[in-house]
Amino acid sequence: MRTRNLGIIFAVCAILSFTQPSLATVLAVWDFGDSSAFYTEAPAYYNTVAAPTLVIAGGTKDIDGKNGVAYTDAAGIAHIAGQAGAWDDIKVSGSNASWIVTLNTTGFHALAIRWDYRSEKATSFDLAYRTTVGGSWTQLKDNYAITPNWAAGTFNSVALDLSSFTALNNQSYLQLRVDDLVEGPGNDKFAFDNLEITGVPEPTTLLLLGLGAMLLKKTKH
Repeated sequence: MRTRNLGIIFAVCAILSFTQPSLATVLAVWDFGDSSAFYTEAPAYYNTVAAPTLVIAGGTKDIDGKNGVAYTDAAGIAHIAGQAGAWDDIKVSGSNASWIVTLNTTGFHALAIRWDYRSEKATSFDLAYRTTVGGSWTQLKDNYAITPNWAAGTFNSVALDLSSFTALNNQSYLQLRVDDLVEGPGNDKFAFDNLEITGVPEPTTLLLLGLGAMLLKKTKH
């Protein structure tokens, strides 16, 4: 009987090890408020050891936000079309638009990031990261193409798989920055919504060993 249970334990561990990469968890998601009257830059919810933060800077920021778009996140949670983060003009002399997310990715790897956007004229952006306070930025994406679509009144989406950038994994301090929104002359509106960061939980060897111990103990009774 014990041999059989050992076989079951090893089989469960093998299944978990093979299926784990697909178990993406929402580390944080920002929907900027669920009504036209309520705007917030706090995350709708998060699953990191400390609360992540989002700072929207530069340009001429719209402090009241703009209309957002509905979205169902990776955890299956629905976010209604409430507010969106926004700028009325993404370029101001010496202070171009950017946003920075600061979060703790301890216990997670294979990160991904996505958001919805409306752009009046901007056709690309840069994405960079750093893992120390005040440290140098390392570029992840350079002039990543997006589509101007403000006149259409609809949102497009950006979805980036960052799993190949292992330096983002298991960090007590990680900042991700989007900037260099390239635009034409004149005012240039930009809005983004449903900013979501996901990661895959790290293998929990001790948890699996504990599961095995509990099953073995159960067979003794």
